[in-house]
Amino acid sequence: MLLHFEKYPKFYWLMIVIHVLVGLSVMANPWLITLLYVVMFLYFLVDTVKVKDIDGRAGIYIFYLISYEVVYRMGGEVISWEFGKYVAILMSVTGILVNRQRTFSMVYLFLLFLLIPSIFLASHPDPVRLRKMVMFNISGPLSLIFSALYFYKKRYSFEFFSNALRIVVLPAIVLLFAISLKSGIDQMEFVSVQSNEGASGDFAANQVSVAFGWLIMVMLMLKIQRVRICPFEWMDWLIIGGLVLRGLLTFSRGGILSALLGLLAVGYFLYTKDNVFRSWLSKRIVSITAGFIFIFGILVFANNLTGNYLLYRYQGKTTNEVESGVKQEKSILTGRDKIMKGDFAAFKTYPILGVGYGMAVSWHKKYFGMRAAAHTEYARLLSEHGLLGLIFIIIAFIILPLKHFYKTRNNPFNLWLFAGFIIFSMTVMFHAAMRLAIPGVLYGASFVILFYKEKSEK
Repeated sequence: MLLHFEKYPKFYWLMIVIHVLVGLSVMANPWLITLLYVVMFLYFLVDTVKVKDIDGRAGIYIFYLISYEVVYRMGGEVISWEFGKYVAILMSVTGILVNRQRTFSMVYLFLLFLLIPSIFLASHPDPVRLRKMVMFNISGPLSLIFSALYFYKKRYSFEFFSNALRIVVLPAIVLLFAISLKSGIDQMEFVSVQSNEGASGDFAANQVSVAFGWLIMVMLMLKIQRVRICPFEWMDWLIIGGLVLRGLLTFSRGGILSALLGLLAVGYFLYTKDNVFRSWLSKRIVSITAGFIFIFGILVFANNLTGNYLLYRYQGKTTNEVESGVKQEKSILTGRDKIMKGDFAAFKTYPILGVGYGMAVSWHKKYFGMRAAAHTEYARLLSEHGLLGLIFIIIAFIILPLKHFYKTRNNPFNLWLFAGFIIFSMTVMFHAAMRLAIPGVLYGASFVILFYKEKSEK
């Protein structure tokens, strides 16, 4: 029923109400957030095994799980910090094992092999700390590999995939209610251009921004394809508006800009490749213009709410620059460039196998001034995996995406999915590494093959 809301409207309303109530419980009963996450995961797992993943539903369920991951962490009652990645990996593996129509590529098993040597290079006197170091850094790449093993060339009808993808609105509802209660607009103070944990539910603004960016992008991708997500059209735009507003107020630009780049790519490829889309576009100028005005109005409201600090943030200004009016030398990477310098120095010193999982933090301290985890996955692969990491980058992020794009470049449905997912994934990995399961799963899902009705595009 979760994948066919149009057939079960009462059940859809029930799920919406449950998610609203769980979002409202974030202050009084945060354990309910964890409970819902675990219950939904177990239901997804059992259902996937029961039907032998016959329609690829494990993949759709994974989209729900990654959309809920930040909410789960915000709740505070965590089973494991990396639980969101673990459930994504387990759902992928389950789908692969129970579905007899396996389509995975052996190249991803090779990529998995490239990740193994660094495990033996990591060291720490505390075995518990050592385990956390390894799992923190390896769980992201593992979510990418197992998602890619599951999704690679998996075939979905466009109608089923786009309608089933509406499941992400449920975690979006929980996130909006939870963050609004933890960080009400009337309680916020904006006195600098720094990323704002106070406006992010007292949680890491970068991760919250990524979650908001993903939800904004996927909901607008569905709207572009004329898919109604909620029972009423106005509910779609109310949720989208809330996501845009709260995403902007985190002051973390990465997730929002990643969504923008993904949507621009989606729009470009649909306009140049899809005659039906161009025809629809020309007939809906008024409604499309209204949509842009709606989003622009939210931007203006958010900027006024922050006393122009939001504008200064996206202009790349520092707080001192705003207050003094004196232009300063600065980097738009907000310290990531210094951490990357540490990664590159580690790669130059240990070019073959790298320094091992979690071992680059001492190099970051030398250049950044403090021990900090990598913020850029590409630089982390070089420092902690050496030449093997470079091979991983070339194959996973250059060869495979270009090959898939070339083969599916004439299929507008595939380009709609591929452009949005791969660009969002790869840009998030640049500014937020793989803190969340979102970039790894979206990377894998970008290799899905979509077809319209019974006609496949090769």
